Amino acid sequence: MTSGMCVRCGGRIVAFQKESVAREKARQLSDQAGYPVIYRMVKGIVLCGVCLDALPLIGHDICQRCGRDRELQASINNEGLCRDCVHGEDGQNLVANRSLLRYEKGEKDLLGLFKYRGDERLASYYGTLLAITVQRYYRSMGFTCITTVPLHPQRLRERGFNQVDLLARHLGAAIKIPAKPLLLRTKDTPKLSKQKGRAARHESMSEAFVWDGQDMPSASKILLLDDIYTTGSTLRSCARTIREHLGPSCEIYSLTIYR
Repeated sequence: MTSGMCVRCGGRIVAFQKESVAREKARQLSDQAGYPVIYRMVKGIVLCGVCLDALPLIGHDICQRCGRDRELQASINNEGLCRDCVHGEDGQNLVANRSLLRYEKGEKDLLGLFKYRGDERLASYYGTLLAITVQRYYRSMGFTCITTVPLHPQRLRERGFNQVDLLARHLGAAIKIPAKPLLLRTKDTPKLSKQKGRAARHESMSEAFVWDGQDMPSASKILLLDDIYTTGSTLRSCARTIREHLGPSCEIYSLTIYR
């Protein structure tokens, strides 16, 4: 029995060939209580068994603040923090980040197809991955809303759409949480890949966002969405702007596909 085409390799998805892989991935991603829900989500990922098996899942041993896989940086201290988080900002503005996949070469190519071509099948695919990540890490959080990292108007005109807004709609529909735009981007910052060093990235994100005028309760718990967590500068800048408006009782957690 087949059930569509794999978004990664283009091959047919054969359900019985995928079944055992889906069960194993669901076991990796969940505890016993969460397994049934995550299994159904994993089974619904539009990948063939081979491509599903190859997903570079982040393991269980992670930095408790930024979500980095310990396999990528062994020096996580007794408080569960990686070196960058020990020497970086505290978790006052951005409480924590969680991601599902390591950002490896094949993943970069696939994300590029989505970001610059807007393939709707990939929006659904990534939306499912994000819903799995919420179920894995945040299922008891009770978020008020989902919001996204906005594009600068010039970048938005060039690209034609904000891929993260599209993901927010898919994720919101999957987990029954409304997506609301809370920020505007006022600074057209260079791409992070063009900026050298953490200090330069931090400086470029200073005062890059402003509040968009949405009415929100001050005690909100907000899920901030982006596609990749690199240094965290962009997400922390967004979180800082939100808390400056809503006050210290607001809690902000971020969610990305890749770390």
